[in-house]
Order: sequence, then structure tokens, then C-alpha cells
Amino acid sequence: MKKLLTLVLAVLMAASLFTGCGNQASAPTSPTAPSSSEQPAGSDTTASTETVSNHVENLVIGTTTTNDVFNLYSQSGAFGRLNYNCVANAYIAYIDNAKKIQPYFMKSYEISEDGCELTFVYPTDKVFHDGTPVTVEDIEFTFMYYRDVVKNSYIKTLDTITVDEATNTIVLKFTRADAYSYMANGATSQSILPKHIWEDVENPKEFVDDKAAIGCGPYRLVSYDVDAGISQYEAVPENNYLGEIMVDSITVKCYGSDDAMLMAMLNGEIDTMYNYASPISYTLLDLISGDANIDIGASPYAGNYQICFGMEEGRFFTDHAAREALIKAIDWNLMCQIINGEYGQIPGAGIITPSCKGFDPSLPTFYQDIAEANKLLDDAGYADVNGDGIRENKDGSELIVHITPQFSAKKKELFDRVAAVLGDALKNLGLESVVDSYPSSEAWEKEIVDGNYDMNIGYTTSGVAQYRTCFRYFVADVLPDDVENTGGTTWIWGTNHDPKLTEEAWGITYSKNEAEYLEHIQTLQQMAADDLFAFALCWEQCFFPYRTDKCANFDNWSGIGVINPETWFTISAK
Repeated sequence: MKKLLTLVLAVLMAASLFTGCGNQASAPTSPTAPSSSEQPAGSDTTASTETVSNHVENLVIGTTTTNDVFNLYSQSGAFGRLNYNCVANAYIAYIDNAKKIQPYFMKSYEISEDGCELTFVYPTDKVFHDGTPVTVEDIEFTFMYYRDVVKNSYIKTLDTITVDEATNTIVLKFTRADAYSYMANGATSQSILPKHIWEDVENPKEFVDDKAAIGCGPYRLVSYDVDAGISQYEAVPENNYLGEIMVDSITVKCYGSDDAMLMAMLNGEIDTMYNYASPISYTLLDLISGDANIDIGASPYAGNYQICFGMEEGRFFTDHAAREALIKAIDWNLMCQIINGEYGQIPGAGIITPSCKGFDPSLPTFYQDIAEANKLLDDAGYADVNGDGIRENKDGSELIVHITPQFSAKKKELFDRVAAVLGDALKNLGLESVVDSYPSSEAWEKEIVDGNYDMNIGYTTSGVAQYRTCFRYFVADVLPDDVENTGGTTWIWGTNHDPKLTEEAWGITYSKNEAEYLEHIQTLQQMAADDLFAFALCWEQCFFPYRTDKCANFDNWSGIGVINPETWFTISAK
């Protein structure tokens, strides 16, 4: 089933569908959008022949995400995930490779000293993909839509919006110091919506009209073929947010597996890859190791695999001695080998990885000492009462430790191997264990939300890790005024009711400035090191391979790869 959004454009692009990066005589122009009268700082309104010739004619991106949802609001499918990098959308701001918040759609922003006011300078020359100019009414509408219809928690305290069209400024006033929090969370995940399309949409995720894909990003969706798993995008020169758009068109191709995608790269069918929070496993790198024109795209990964202990009353790991004993019984070299091969690094007690903002390198690194681990359990009163070689509870009752891997079809084999290493560690402590298995993500999540686990093997994606961090998965409670927004259960998978942990973990999300944010990060890392309520299993290098023979100036962002919000403005054809 092929859907053509712009027939003429699709025909023009068909000839270059699989050509990858190349030279083009001139940049594409929009047949419907008005010309821009302004250019960003540093841009050249009369681009030289040399500059134009360096344009990438068509960048072909591979993915294993399905190509079947085309909704500017939704994060589903290749369209939604690729939009994390400002393709069809235009986020209000983005987080750069140095973990700094930078303006994107907005030309600049300023936060008041009390953290309650956020002032933007907005552009006046941008267009939606249907040719309609982006107006300040669209901008106002977007903020109100996310507050009143979506009920997004990051903008819930927005009180008033004031516009000064003489200076092209818009001021958001919050009822509490939420301006920084909004910039770090909401602005970096929300794009300007066309009011004339979205004003009557009450259920944004269920909006399936073709118009749902119309945004004001640097690229418009021009065609897609669901059956073939191919979608095509054309640059919109007016939407040159970070300078001249250097990639004239994008083709996204979907593959059924990572190895199939890598073989396509090896054969020159794709130029690079993008999968949100799903880098290539180190075990597949041999597939492309023979091609000198492919860079494996290695970088430190911000996310990590982790253990969250079940802390409900009566659970084995409510005992600090039990938590410490397990950590000391793990074969850390084997664990890191399984997760990341020769690239894996034994983690430290603060959980978050070295590439995360606020990382504390002074905290101790884990090590294996089985004798010490057994002594901890002996001293805590866990004895082998009946002489069968298996420890019982302190009261003499049967003790079986439940290992509960997060449900994931893609990661099941890895989770099973991790569970086996944990099972061996428990066996070295004289403890019996069982691995729980669930038929679906919903079944797994229900048990986790209900607190029916001793230790959950989970995962923090790079997107969550870069600001909210893994700590948001360990808390059992939300802040009182967030219950209405979350229902008290959304992603609340932890069972730790420590009020200090709740305060600090959610303090990250609602920090009023970066200094306060870093204070929470430091405190949480120290709490994790002292209390051991959770721990990382490995600190990884991740891999997002790309070809180097067709395009120049790729910038491999830590944990993200060469497809990022700046890519479209910085790469060039060779």
C-alpha cells in the first residue's frame, strides 16, 4: 500500500532513491511555501557554487523500527523515532552533544532568576509543510495544547502567555519555578503544531489523517510505502534553524534485523543507521569489519542495564546485607563480557554512566569477593538450617530468590544470559533462585507495578539517561501533585518508598536550574553507593555504524550516533 503525499516530488526523488550521498546542482525549493526573507546568523543568502555542490543529494538511513505511523505527536514507528532528531518536527529546543540545552525552533531563550518566567525570541519566517506560514498564534496554541489537551506534566504549571510582536518575544509565566524543567524536558520533546490542523484534535495519538505528519521541521514527508518499509523526505529551505540545510532529501529504509541492516550498509544500500536507544550489538561488528569505508561509530553509552531490587515488606533484598552480598558475588568480568564484550566496563556504585551529566568518578567500582559475600549472609543470620546446602530465611523458612527480566523480544537472549550470571552468583552464596517469565510486556509490567519481584533486570535508554536518569525507575511513589498526571503508575516500577529517594529522584525532573539539578544527581549517586537499592550491570560502549566514503563531517554523538538534530546542517557530500 503506497501513499503518495506529493506525486511530483516523489517522481523527482525516485531516480535518486538508492544513490546515497551525492552532489546536486542546486538545493530543492518548496513548490508551495513562501520564500524566506531572513537567514540565520552566519548563513549566506547567495550560496556559492562550491557550497551548493557539497550538498548531500539523498541520505539513506537504515532502521529496524517499523515504518507505519506518521503522526507528528506520536513517538511510534520510524517517523516518530527519527523525529527525536528534528526531521518533520521542530523541537522548541534540543540537547547538544555537550549535554547543553540549545534553542532550535526558537531563536533564543532566557530563564528568569526566580525560575518562573521563560522568554523566547521566536522566528517569523518559518513555514509548515503545507505552505502555511508559522505564526505566533500557532506558537501560543502549541503551548496551550500541550497544557490543556495533552496535559503534559512539564507544562502543567504554565499560568499566562504574553506576546510582544514588536520584539518577536513570547513570555511563559509558571506558577512555580518550572522554567528550567520545561526547557530540559518539555521543550526538548515538543514541536510547534499547526493550529489549523490540530485545534479540533482531542486524542492526538489517534489522529491518523495525512495532515498529522505536517510540521515545520527542516523536512517534509513526501511519500511512504508501508509494505516496502520505505519513506522519503524533502528539505524545506525556509526551515533552516541551525544554518543552511545541507541534506536535500532523506530516504528511510526499514529492515527486519540488525544483521540485515548491516549487510545493506556493507553493500552500499544505506549510508548510516538510526535506532533510538538500540545500538548495534558488539557481536555483529564482524559483519562490517572488512570494509575500510565503514566506521563502527563507537561512543560511550549514557544508558545502562541495571538491577532494581524489590523492596516491598518481606522481600529478601530489603536486607542491606543481602544486597551487598549479591553485588560482591557477581562475576563482573563475565557480566561485562556478556553485555558489551571487550568494550564493557565494570560499573561504579553510583549507577549512572561516565557520559551522564553530573557523573561522580569518586565512588567505588564493584568487585567480586565470594568469601566476603558469604560472610555478610552468615553474619546477617541466613543459615543452611536443614543441611541441604541451601540457605533459609532468618526464621528458617524456605528462601527462593526471584529474578525477573524486563519483557523484551529483542533483548530476551541477552536478559536470559544476564539472569544466568546472577543465578550463578546466588548459587555461590548458597541461595536458590528462579527466573520469572511473562508472555507479554503488559503481563510483566503488571507484576512489576504490583511489586511482585525480588530483583528486576531492567534497562535505561540513552534518552531517559541524559536528563531524567535511571533513578526515575527505582522510586515507588510520585510527588503528590503528580498523581493526577501520571495516575500514580506510569513507569513507576520501583518499590522503594524512601521519602528521601522520592524527593531527590523527582527533584531531578523539577529542578529550577542546572546547579540544583546537579545537586540532586550528586546526592542520588551517593545514596545509591551507600544503600545499594539498585546497581548498574555494565557501563557500555555503543555502536551506530556509518559509511565514510560518501559523506563528510559526520559527528558521532555520545550514545546517539551520527543522526542527531545537527546532522542535516553539518554534513556534506564528498
